[in-house]
Amino acid sequence: MEDGDSRKRLDQFVDAAFAFAVTLLLITGAEAPTDLNDLKRALLYLPSSLAAFVLIVLFWNSHRSFSRVTPVRDGWTTLLSLAVVFTVLVYVHPLRFLMQALFYWLSQGRLPGQELIHGYGDLAALYQIYGVGFAVLSGLVAALFARSTALAPTPEIAAAARAWRDAWLVCTASGVISALLTFLPLERAPWLPPMTYSFIPVAIWLNQRLAAALAKRAPAAETAEDNTAAAA
Repeated sequence: MEDGDSRKRLDQFVDAAFAFAVTLLLITGAEAPTDLNDLKRALLYLPSSLAAFVLIVLFWNSHRSFSRVTPVRDGWTTLLSLAVVFTVLVYVHPLRFLMQALFYWLSQGRLPGQELIHGYGDLAALYQIYGVGFAVLSGLVAALFARSTALAPTPEIAAAARAWRDAWLVCTASGVISALLTFLPLERAPWLPPMTYSFIPVAIWLNQRLAAALAKRAPAAETAEDNTAAAA
């Protein structure tokens, strides 16, 4: 098990890695604009950069939540945290490309992104790369909370960790399904693979309702068994 200083250093390292990932989303790219026209062109990337930024923050916040519910750490949680860092630094590039292509389509060509896609084959490849990256990163976060469940000092903390674990397993499944849908003819429904992600909130809500229903039934079943045993 790790002491408090080790946990703090690891969390600080993860925070710094996410901060570095955010810098890769800067709308100006590698070079700062040199005139007003360059600045105007750079600002056109603002919507896609903002959307990508929100998703990066979502994963960062999940690790913060893991830190709050996991006061005790071990070697597995350290390894998984480092794997999250590595994956998010790789994931940021397909995330940026996908968001640029998405906002190019949504704006009907008013925003940049046309140069990224040259056919349905490129679109399928981008969906696949993003879907696999999203699934791997979500799966790693789910594994962190699964480990947190095993290390939880109280039943309440374990229940909170299970809820987070299940939510990120839903995200993992969404990424896998989205990637698999790219093997269908995209010419008929190019919007279908990314549409998978819009169902994540509904799937998480349904899973939480199911878990709550099962939790209510468990004490009732135990009480019935105790009454049967007492009568016997």
